[in-house]
Amino acid sequence: MSLPTPVRKGRASACGSWRRQYEALRMSAAQAAEQVRPGDAVAASASANWPYAVDAALAERLRSLAGHIELLSLYAPLDTALLSPDNVDLVSYQANFFSGERLLAPQGNVWYVPAHLSATGDWMCSRRPRVAVIACSAPDENGWMSRSLWGASVPRRTLEEAETVIVAVNRQLPFFSSGGEGHMLFHVSEADAIVEDSRPPAEHPPVPAGDTDRRIAGYIADLVPDGACVQFGLGGLANAVGECLADAGKRDLGLQTEVIGNCVMELMKKGVLNNSRKRTCPGQSVGAYFIGDKRLWDFARENPAFCQKDIYWTNDPRRIAENDRVVSINNAMEIDLTGQVNAESVGPRQYSGTGGQLEWVLGAQWSREGKSIIALRSSYRDKAGALHSKIVPQLPLGSVVTTPRTCVQYVATEYGVADLRYKSVLERARALIAIAHPDFRAELSRNLPW
Repeated sequence: MSLPTPVRKGRASACGSWRRQYEALRMSAAQAAEQVRPGDAVAASASANWPYAVDAALAERLRSLAGHIELLSLYAPLDTALLSPDNVDLVSYQANFFSGERLLAPQGNVWYVPAHLSATGDWMCSRRPRVAVIACSAPDENGWMSRSLWGASVPRRTLEEAETVIVAVNRQLPFFSSGGEGHMLFHVSEADAIVEDSRPPAEHPPVPAGDTDRRIAGYIADLVPDGACVQFGLGGLANAVGECLADAGKRDLGLQTEVIGNCVMELMKKGVLNNSRKRTCPGQSVGAYFIGDKRLWDFARENPAFCQKDIYWTNDPRRIAENDRVVSINNAMEIDLTGQVNAESVGPRQYSGTGGQLEWVLGAQWSREGKSIIALRSSYRDKAGALHSKIVPQLPLGSVVTTPRTCVQYVATEYGVADLRYKSVLERARALIAIAHPDFRAELSRNLPW
């Protein structure tokens, strides 16, 4: 894969070789933080790519100046200095996906932005961030750094439009293969400041699959044909789906997805996932984020069987649909009897985010012979141990509709699969009641909302 051409002209881009530029750009975290001015909007890379050293130095600078910034990111770690309760008056934080943020929201300075993940760059640029702070791997022999594990959290458009880009170079971040449109590389000559860091990035070990996950995964695997291009996320269900696809003897699967997790590695090792029939990036597993542990990082590091792409590229429904037989698998928190899916809120309280769910639902259905699947457990137990159905007559007041009923195709629980596409509301209700927990089927039938 040919190398891209640098776009930005960083502060030292005229200083000779990239190695000389690197040395000219090196500075302490405190010096880098001085490039942020009170009143700035600042975009920061997320989670395992969180620039901790600059984060701490910037928090200290804001306290000394009594300054205020707007911070743009997602999946912020709970131990970030900038979002400490002590700095509520200094930082306003916006994110288009919540994780630990749901615990920080009561502080009053943390806000959710409803936006598809593919629009992350558009949303960030709409806030006009003057500064972007990202973490990257060490440079390769050509001066290119990988934006690595969570680098897609600050898309390239944001980096190109920012006045100042501060790069935390962390030699413990793996370098992933990338190239072409939507590549995930950043050149030393494009940077305005470099801070060296050695903090080990956070691992996300795979969540073990439970018996319920395996039952749901079995139904999902039956819907995946040989040669399909699959998309699935994280958690026990994704791992169970991977196991079931291997056990079912599926062949020649491909991958284009938001998140590459450990289950992808296992399917590639077993030869189930070889990307041989894909139209886009044939022969390569494509994703925006690598979320797993060191086993995944070591397997994917500089592995040409992968191609990391920016989130606007992976999640564009038009590009998703370029592959045949795309099967998207997404989770839900609850679904009503007409097929409205809530995958992100508990009533009006934001729990996670819209993410890319609707993008993948549409892209899969636009694909030739494609399928979209919404998966959820049929029930849950509250803190008191009482059982509740996740299939409900109507969504609770204030609940967010992540995927509208007009776009929902297959719904899978541990009790089977309901195909809702082009069904009347009565037919949809009957199909969903049939895969609800048996303890609630009679009650759901008595409480049809029409």
